[in-house]
Amino acid sequence: MIKIGKIEITVFLLCIVIGILLVIQIRADNSGNMYVSASEIDDYIAQIESERANIDAIKEQIEESKRQLADYEESAKEKDNATIQAKLTSELESFRSMSCADAMRGSGVKIVVDDGTRPLYEGEDINDIIVHDIDILLIVNELKRCKAEAIAVNGHRITPYTSIVCSGYTIRMDGMVYARPFEITAIGDAKRMSGALLAPEGYGTYLREWGVLFTIESVENVEIPAYSEEESFKYAEPAN
Repeated sequence: MIKIGKIEITVFLLCIVIGILLVIQIRADNSGNMYVSASEIDDYIAQIESERANIDAIKEQIEESKRQLADYEESAKEKDNATIQAKLTSELESFRSMSCADAMRGSGVKIVVDDGTRPLYEGEDINDIIVHDIDILLIVNELKRCKAEAIAVNGHRITPYTSIVCSGYTIRMDGMVYARPFEITAIGDAKRMSGALLAPEGYGTYLREWGVLFTIESVENVEIPAYSEEESFKYAEPAN
């Protein structure tokens, strides 16, 4: 009979314990692993590809939005430029009109002033029925007071700097001489201008009473030429 000593029993028990511990360790190591089937892997791949496609679509939308924003900015810029250009053009036209640099057309009045033809009273000075520079100047001033937008005398454009002086039986305007009859044209409110000059105390009425020929009529289409001379400032300059 084989005798089993304590040492052999102890070793045997240790082997059993070690075996049990190894089994436990192996099970513990394998407990975190997940086993996935091939069909599930295919589903995951399809889902990933779908998400990538969505991301690409979103990126394309972002790029398209950027392009649209750039187009809007360019369009707004062009619109602003067009608005500014239109405003500058309008201001330029306004300044040219006010400076008499452009010919003008519109409704207004035509006035004719000429020396009188009535017989002189005994001892009367002939100058009483002759048109003088002051007569033309006062008529022009009355038209300006009535807000005439453009005025010409015998086709000569009246500017803020126009001088009207007597030169014998003629008048001189801006260095040029004009003879009678004097035709004054003005663009503006015809009723207002006619009413002012033909009022009981109007200057047209005054000239008629003295025997000077004075007529005024409303005209639908008055043409006022541009001022032909170039103006420049020698002493004045912008204050700003």
